[in-house]
Formats: sequence, structure tokens, C-alpha cells
Amino acid sequence: MTEFSELERKTLDSQYFIRGIVPEWDSKIDEFSYESQMRREKGNCHLDIPYGDHSRQVLDVFKPQNQKPGALPVFVFFHGGYWRMLDKSNFGNIAFAGDAVGAITVIVNYRLLPDFGLENIVQDCCEATRWVIENIREFDGNPREIVLCGHSAGAQLGAQVSADIGKSFKGFIGISGVYDLSPIQKCFLNDIGFLGNDLVNKYSAHLAISSLPCPGHFFYGEKEPLEFQRQSKEQATFWRRPGSDAFISCLSGENHASILEQLMTPKSKILNSLKYLLGA
Repeated sequence: MTEFSELERKTLDSQYFIRGIVPEWDSKIDEFSYESQMRREKGNCHLDIPYGDHSRQVLDVFKPQNQKPGALPVFVFFHGGYWRMLDKSNFGNIAFAGDAVGAITVIVNYRLLPDFGLENIVQDCCEATRWVIENIREFDGNPREIVLCGHSAGAQLGAQVSADIGKSFKGFIGISGVYDLSPIQKCFLNDIGFLGNDLVNKYSAHLAISSLPCPGHFFYGEKEPLEFQRQSKEQATFWRRPGSDAFISCLSGENHASILEQLMTPKSKILNSLKYLLGA
């Protein structure tokens, strides 16, 4: 691990310790899980579709409740959890966003730390996206109209997919993302030693950008730590290039958990972004 001062370590630990920043984090995840079960019970979903051989290499496909004729746009979501926790079953409620804009929603599971490395996790997310591109027509989806989205560490994964997969996407939405791995390497999250200089450099934030045109919309909450605010602002700056304009917005009153609810809130900035990128 890179050498750093004890003061820097304490500062970074406090910035990235989500449960310390958002005491209601666990109850929010329980709430999301309950809402996710409600959405699954509504039907129009295909669960645990494999894109690989491991039990976590699966995804869920949700078709909109009021499906319109023709090929539908597709919304692919990568959950957070610092690459080591949580599950797609906690985030099936994200499909309510797809329902609202008439899009198919795909929720991706991936292998987790510490049993697998970050390279394996990124590879999983790329393979899941390739599966969507190759198979989503079977679910009435349009593989040419895909928006990638992620929350927290899931935003880093979605951004990396846009850079690695060599396909053009309609857009990327990063919600309270963690793109710069340098501070992650230096705080408690790396006590398991999953991040060395090689991976920090390989997955550098300024490289986690599509080389093809792909607009990026970035959101962070007013009540989030300065590090999370910095991460979104810097990534939006890196993202700007010909054909890939970036939009950045701070959402008043939102924290690292509540901001995700905005994705399912009618007329919210995040939902409007999804609608705009999909041309819905």
C-alpha cells in the first residue's frame, strides 16, 4: 500500500465510511430490498439469467409495465457496495425508473471482493453488458439504445464498461460515483490489499471514459462528503470530449442513500436525465 500520513488515513476513512456518514444506510437498503420484491411480484421480469458460470454472474431483466410496440430502449444498472457487498436483489426497485420511461431495465450482479479481484469484477460487468448487446432483442430490447448507470462503486464499474467494451452507448449516468481509486487505496477499504499501484493506474479515473461518443450525466448529493463531491466533479471534467458532453448536478438535501431514490422519483433531475438520454 502507498505510504501516507496517519492524519491522511483518518481523514479518508471518515470520508468513505458510509455508515458513519449515513446512519440510516442499512435501513435504506432494507427499504430498497422490500421495494425490489414488490417490483418482482408485479411480474414482467426474468430473473437470474446467467452470463457466466459463477453463481453471481447473473442478471435480471425487467420489461416495462406498459410496454409500447417496437424495440425498447435499455437501461443497465450496476449496484454499489465498494465492490464487496450487496446484490442485485437489493436494487430491483431501479426497474421502476425503467417503467417510468418505457425502457427495459437490466440489473447486473457480479463477483465480489475478497474472493475475486477488481479485474474479475470489471470483467464481469463487461461480460454482462456484452450479453445485453447480444441477447436483449429476445426481450424486445434495442441493443443500439443502451444507457449505462451506476451508483457509488457501481458508477466506477459502469464508467469502466463504457471505456473497455468498444461499443457506443446512448449515455452514462453516474450517481455519487467513486472513480478515483487513489484515495480508496489509502483508506480502510484497502485493508484487504485489493488495490495496488498497478490497478490504481490501470483503472485511473481519466481512463474510465468511452472513446466513442457517449454523453455523461453526473449527480451527487449536497449532504455527501467532500470526497464524493470531488469525485463526480472531476469525472465530469474528464468525460468532456467531442461527442461526449458532460452534465454535472448537485442535488439539494440528498445523501449517499437518498440520492438513489431520486432515480425512481417522477420529474426528478436523474429520472429526467434517463428519459433525455433514451430519447423517451
